[in-house]
Amino acid sequence: MNRKLSPEEKVKIAINMSDVCVRICAEGIRNQHKSISQEKLIEEIRKRTARRRLNPP
Repeated sequence: MNRKLSPEEKVKIAINMSDVCVRICAEGIRNQHKSISQEKLIEEIRKRTARRRLNPP
């Protein structure tokens, strides 16, 4: 199966990959901070993703 992906398929894959990355990040934060609230968890995810955009590897 060697066909090109449509632009829509590419977008769906990119969104799915982003969702997976956020879930992995959230699990890591929860492992470090067992009693973190949902609000603080979202805040921490936003901080970490913003940091990555400002300081890429």
